[in-house]
Amino acid sequence: MDKQRQEAMAKAYSFVVYQESEQADQNTEENKFDAMWQSIYDVCKLVKFQIIDDISQEEFEEACQWLIETQSLTEDYKDFQMEF
Repeated sequence: MDKQRQEAMAKAYSFVVYQESEQADQNTEENKFDAMWQSIYDVCKLVKFQIIDDISQEEFEEACQWLIETQSLTEDYKDFQMEF
C-alpha cells in the first residue's frame, strides 16, 4: 500500500465515524483502503439521513471531508457519486 493511502488510513482510524462503522478493512487483506472508505461512507450516509444521531456535526463534516479528499485514492469508488 502506498504512503498516501497509509497516511489517510491512519487519520481515519481516529474518527468517531470510523469507530461506529463496520470497519470492513479489518476483515479483509485485499483492498483495505476501499473497504475503509466504504465503511466511513456508509456511516456518513446514515448520519446524513438521521438514522444515526449520536455523531456530532463536526465529526460528520470531518469524515465527509476525508471522503472527498481520499476518493481519488480508491480503486472502486473513483467515479462514485456521493449522496451528500
